[in-house]
Amino acid sequence: MPVTTDFLSNKIQIRSNYGLVDGKDVIKSKTYSNLKASAGNDDIYAVAAALATLQAPTLEEVVKIESTLLIPGV
Repeated sequence: MPVTTDFLSNKIQIRSNYGLVDGKDVIKSKTYSNLKASAGNDDIYAVAAALATLQAPTLEEVVKIESTLLIPGV
């Protein structure tokens, strides 16, 4: 049975390192949604890095979250 897909959304999650607390790294994240489906990975990372410079903590990593609907074939 073939399965088709339908694009739902793209999001990015920016994870920032707030330093050590009680000997453990404190990592917090912020998620930004409504990315264009046509946005390239390089462009997405560039925007995330630019957003991270506006925040005090250090950028730890950028995660791209893609949501896709799986539609079973008939």
